[in-house]
Amino acid sequence: MKSSKSPERAILCLRGSIRQLKKINKKRIKTILLVLVALCLGVCGFGQKIKPLCIDDPLPNISFGKMIFYKDSTAHLFDFTGKVILLDFWFTHCSVCIEMFPRIDSLQKQFGKHLQVIMVTRDSKEKVLPVIKKWELRNHVKWILPIVISDTLLHQYFPHRAEPNYVWLAPENRFVAETSHFFIRQNIMESYLAHLPDEIYNSGYSVDSLYKK
Repeated sequence: MKSSKSPERAILCLRGSIRQLKKINKKRIKTILLVLVALCLGVCGFGQKIKPLCIDDPLPNISFGKMIFYKDSTAHLFDFTGKVILLDFWFTHCSVCIEMFPRIDSLQKQFGKHLQVIMVTRDSKEKVLPVIKKWELRNHVKWILPIVISDTLLHQYFPHRAEPNYVWLAPENRFVAETSHFFIRQNIMESYLAHLPDEIYNSGYSVDSLYKK
């Protein structure tokens, strides 16, 4: 729920209070001023809670927070503009999530020119690394997918009730779909990529950045 007080009203409140403070002894002025500033900052910040995104919404340049298995320790959404982004929401005690790893890995390798899978979990690095290491040893495959760890932000933008959960983001930074693991298949990905340019043209978006060579 948004606050009914605007930042401008909060500033006027502070100015009015300062005028009243002239009647108070100087020792108390500093303390009361600090309290008032803190309260007004709270009013200005209140109501800025992240609003969940809906299908077809344009996307902000979301920060991915802490990342592992990526060239940098963090990244932003627009770093991947020009590719389909598949956000894979999972957690370390989810057996279905882990069973999907080979399929996700295969899709990334097959469609890597046009696709970037990004794993997202609330779990910490200490919980994630042993799971990935075990998977690598069992499958004799090196892990290649970037993982956002200890996440809170992406879960607010794309709230969901169950995991694994998959969020599809178009190359021009638009939220296009949210699916279960049943839709994470080669034929569906092929069909989506094949029809994506027409879909974007019909929506009025630019496709200049698509399919970079």
